[in-house]
Amino acid sequence: MCCGVCATTRCPGPHGKLWQSFFYARHEYGQPTQGVPMRLNHLLYRVGKPLGGLHLARHLARKHPRIMMYHRLNPSGLEGGMAVETFRHQMRKIRQSFNPVSLDALMQAHDRGETPDNAVAITFDDGYHDFLEYAYPILKEEGIPATLFLTTGFTNGDLWLWPDQLRFALETTKAASIEPPGINERLDLNASRLQAWHAIADHCLTLGNREKLHFMDQVFDLLGVQMPARPPEKYMPLSWDDVRDMVKGGLEIGSHTYSHPILTKLDDNELLAELQNSRREIETQLGFAPKAFCYPNGRRIDFDARIQKAVRTAGYDYALAAYPGRHPLNDRWAINRYAASDADHLFEKALFGLSFLGMEDER
Repeated sequence: MCCGVCATTRCPGPHGKLWQSFFYARHEYGQPTQGVPMRLNHLLYRVGKPLGGLHLARHLARKHPRIMMYHRLNPSGLEGGMAVETFRHQMRKIRQSFNPVSLDALMQAHDRGETPDNAVAITFDDGYHDFLEYAYPILKEEGIPATLFLTTGFTNGDLWLWPDQLRFALETTKAASIEPPGINERLDLNASRLQAWHAIADHCLTLGNREKLHFMDQVFDLLGVQMPARPPEKYMPLSWDDVRDMVKGGLEIGSHTYSHPILTKLDDNELLAELQNSRREIETQLGFAPKAFCYPNGRRIDFDARIQKAVRTAGYDYALAAYPGRHPLNDRWAINRYAASDADHLFEKALFGLSFLGMEDER
């Protein structure tokens, strides 16, 4: 007999041992429960899905808003971006089975104590041109609102993002290897340039902003590559004219700092400059000050109480992190998000609530 939630007559009801294991097994997002390996979780997902498990999970997780975090799209799904058709499929699934809302509408509803059931908000970080080329048309086609967090120095054309600079240098160098200062390891570029990118990028995350800029100059010198003043086409940002046109079409805009530094590596003056300059530039260019701020990188170690206080002081209303949580809106200065995955099972677990149902309460 069906439990009344699932659209299947094969449903054994929500209290069966299969469903308890299905929902509460260890998962890929958030804080895992103990004792059940992820491989078993995936097996239970595959077994439970045909039996209506996703519909039941959506019902049980209906009070849990999902904020999804995206970055880049491209036709192939390679080179660090999600495939366009994968994104289209995900947006269609959200439109068909959930309640897509804008981030600001979600926050206003939450503040009134009226968070809508099955709410999903879409966010994009950084401000690459491929958002206009690929993401925005699909969002408009599906009638799904979104918030775009701009790195304003990138949008201005004053800079391009250091991970892309590093990728460009490794793609174009003729060097066979590199031993960057501070890493104490010779990286074989013929074996794996991607592995070299990860090693160098991880080191960059440990450096202060000025140190990182100097380190990047050293890397370019060691690789024998001249850094272009403007990014190559595949790393190009949106222009302010692009952003203005999309804002007229309903796109929400938030701040992602001026230069995308790790904020905990900045002193107080540098920190306020990043927060205030970005907010001021958006207001100058678009005619309104953004309510929302998004922490660069966004891990728990990338912001702290000092950073959160500075965000409030700079005039923002709330701020977003880059990791999920059981109560995503409880701390408006560390709002939780799910990193969107192009793996269908990970996307469905986050979207339908399996990840949420397997999380332990934050302590």
